Amino acid sequence: MAVKQAEDGLLLRVVHDAFRRDADHLTRAVEQGALADPARRRAVLNGWDVFARQLRRHHASQDEFLWPALRGYLLARPDETTLIDAMEVEHQRIEPLISAVDTAVHAGDLAWLAEAAARLRSELLGHLRHEEDDAVPLLLTVFSEPDWRAFSAAQRKAAGRKGVAEFFPYILAEADPERAERVTARLSASARWALRHRWQPRFAGRPRWETVPH
Repeated sequence: MAVKQAEDGLLLRVVHDAFRRDADHLTRAVEQGALADPARRRAVLNGWDVFARQLRRHHASQDEFLWPALRGYLLARPDETTLIDAMEVEHQRIEPLISAVDTAVHAGDLAWLAEAAARLRSELLGHLRHEEDDAVPLLLTVFSEPDWRAFSAAQRKAAGRKGVAEFFPYILAEADPERAERVTARLSASARWALRHRWQPRFAGRPRWETVPH
């Protein structure tokens, strides 16, 4: 059980690392004025669209499935439910910041984008730290293996086959090799084959951020 719990904590951190990675990519794109060049702008738009979609999907899955399940374990521990309240409030603060960046990046307004991206990055990184420092340890204390399986099943159902085919290449792109290997090892044999031969080649076939030098 301890190994399973550690692995579940790892997956959440790999997802968070992907969000930090793309927050950095967005910051570099703004600093380098990448929207001025059409080819670079397309790559930034492609990268941003996936980033925003994955971030929103992650928050939605937590708000709809993860936090309610955790609340069920904390009915007699009201002091700890305030942490879940905080997670939900932070998601609510982040959502309009995603929308602001989305509007600015598609409009090509670099000044607006610079301000919106900085606000999103600050709020998002603070939230990820808060979740990792406080919410994840609590989850690993109370969630059982069936709880994690139920959460994973709910995520897969909500994302659909297309969403799953994007999710794994997204979180594993530029990931720490040792962490990536551990995440990949948890997949079924058929999913590992699809990841290697279908999902990752398809994901890599569209430029995202990479044309912005760093």
